[in-house]
Amino acid sequence: MVKRGLFHRVILGCKKKPFKVFVSTFIAYAAIWTLLDPLLSMVSSAQKYFSGELKFFILVLVSSLIGLGKTALPGEITLQYANSTIKVVFDDLFASDGFKVVPVSRYFHEIEVIPTSLQNKIIQMFVQSAEGSKGSEAYEKSLSSALQSTKYEEIYRPATNREEKYYPLGTTIPLGLNGDDYLLFALTDTELKGYIPHDNCSVSKMWVALEIFWQNARIHSRGSSLNIPLIGSGVTGIRLNQNQILELNLLSIANAIEEGGKITTEEIRIVLHSKYMEIIDLNDFQDLWK
Repeated sequence: MVKRGLFHRVILGCKKKPFKVFVSTFIAYAAIWTLLDPLLSMVSSAQKYFSGELKFFILVLVSSLIGLGKTALPGEITLQYANSTIKVVFDDLFASDGFKVVPVSRYFHEIEVIPTSLQNKIIQMFVQSAEGSKGSEAYEKSLSSALQSTKYEEIYRPATNREEKYYPLGTTIPLGLNGDDYLLFALTDTELKGYIPHDNCSVSKMWVALEIFWQNARIHSRGSSLNIPLIGSGVTGIRLNQNQILELNLLSIANAIEEGGKITTEEIRIVLHSKYMEIIDLNDFQDLWK
């Protein structure tokens, strides 16, 4: 994923709040004029080169640039809650420092999952980490080792025509690959390609899963940063818009801090895909959570 730059954020800001461009430009122009005019009057030689149309053009240009900059949608915000730092940032989850959190199916051992899911991303990273079938074997071995003491149900699945291990909501396991740390936690009923139900998750199930996840994250993070995606989007089937889902993510973090104290000594980051920049204005959350 390519991180969207300032130009793109300026364009989106202008589309969403065109009046703000005018107001910000006018304020900048008035402020610069107020400061610059008395300074120029004290330096008579400067007035020869900086006056008339040239002066007006430069002032308008500079003020417009400032106005556009003020209108740009933020690429990230930092929120302070209790004694914890929470960041919301548009970036690449898998390029972030610290633990990368990946919501997966309660059938942890699913392999043929939909290509767009984060579960598929982590599977493919393991597959590509070694030649032939060794990558897939390493993934299965890592899962089995991490889940060996976790309770599960054996459920027959018509989709795969066999019994499979079905784990409780919120089951959380750590995985490591090439020096990077990951936390996988059970959120959806399935991510199996071609078999995604419309009620793959719900708000109440998501809340339960997140409560359990944050309890486990406090244990596993070991003082490292935690990076979570927009949990509840994608194939969950949750019928909320992205702004409401982000609010739920923030509330789950706040609830975990209230109930159990600081989760990690480092930052908690909600890492948003750049496609959500056209939908989510982080200014709204900055104002709401300050």
